[in-house]
Amino acid sequence: MLQTVPGTLANDHDTMPWTKDAYVSTARAFDLLAGHGTRLTVKRGQEIFAEGDTAESGYRLVDGSIRLVKLMVDGRRQVCEFLNADDLLGFETDDEYYFSAEAVSDCALVRYSRRAVETLLTEDKAFARHVRKVTARGLQDAYQRMVLLCHKSAQERIAWFLLTMADRAGIETGYIHLPMTRTDIANYLGMAIETVSRVLGQFKQNGAIIQKSLNRIQVVDRDALELVRGEV
Repeated sequence: MLQTVPGTLANDHDTMPWTKDAYVSTARAFDLLAGHGTRLTVKRGQEIFAEGDTAESGYRLVDGSIRLVKLMVDGRRQVCEFLNADDLLGFETDDEYYFSAEAVSDCALVRYSRRAVETLLTEDKAFARHVRKVTARGLQDAYQRMVLLCHKSAQERIAWFLLTMADRAGIETGYIHLPMTRTDIANYLGMAIETVSRVLGQFKQNGAIIQKSLNRIQVVDRDALELVRGEV
């Protein structure tokens, strides 16, 4: 069950990692939304919303990790994206959610009324440009992953995944926390779980990473991983 947490949202946007050339600062964007937000907590394994539900709200992930899942025609579940702190989800263009959103770890979120967001998009052009910029970035990430799955080897996919997770966390050579399971990673990258384990073992043996535990990996030789990743 989603739990509402009382309190102000005034400082929730202080660490948003957007570039300086954004059309409007993220701080201002979420200042505009702050009066419409409700803080929520979600336990690991819980569902935030389901595919096909009426898209009444959008969310910002404050802390934790979420997976977006699509149910395929044959009944299989496809992990389509992992979201981390400060990512947005549920801001659909249609009336229904296209994905299901599930908590990979305990999460804190802010929920925004879709009606309030749509009103702000209409009334504030700078905020609307900012949202379009975020949407465009999401499409670019999706295109990169599509190329990855169609044309890249297992080693290239895992290198891309590790570097992407490190970049999202703002980490150059420190430990990356990966709360998702190996099964989730395999599903996301379109490979067998045994292949994920084998490639990670190769990177560890070659000195590119240190695997402290299943969920903690340190990037030791970023240049080596970038060389394996190549161009995406």
